[in-house]
Amino acid sequence: MKNYSITNFYENIEFSQDKVMIKKILETAVSKEIRICLTKDQSMKEHTAPAPIIVMVLEGKVKFTVANNEYELKKGDTINLDAKIPHSLLGIENSIIRLSLAQTNPK
Repeated sequence: MKNYSITNFYENIEFSQDKVMIKKILETAVSKEIRICLTKDQSMKEHTAPAPIIVMVLEGKVKFTVANNEYELKKGDTINLDAKIPHSLLGIENSIIRLSLAQTNPK
C-alpha cells in the first residue's frame, strides 16, 4: 500500500492578468496545499479561511493585511492565522504563494 506522494509545487505555473490563479496541489487527511499566483497589483479582497492557515511566499513580494496591520512579505516569509481571521493580499511583484489549509474535518 502506497502511503506517500511526490508533487512538484512549481509545475505548470500560470499567471493571468484577468484573475488570481489558484490551484489545489495536494490534499491529505490533515491539510490542503494550494498554490496562489498573483501578478503585480492583483489582489485578493478581505476574506477568511474556515480553518487555520499557513501562508508562505515562495517567489515575489506581497502586502498581507491582517487585523488592520500591513506586512510586506517577501520570498521565504511565512505567516500563520487561526480560522476565520479576516485578511487580504496584494501583489507588490508577480508572486507565487503556498497556502496550507488545515482540514476542518480530518479524514
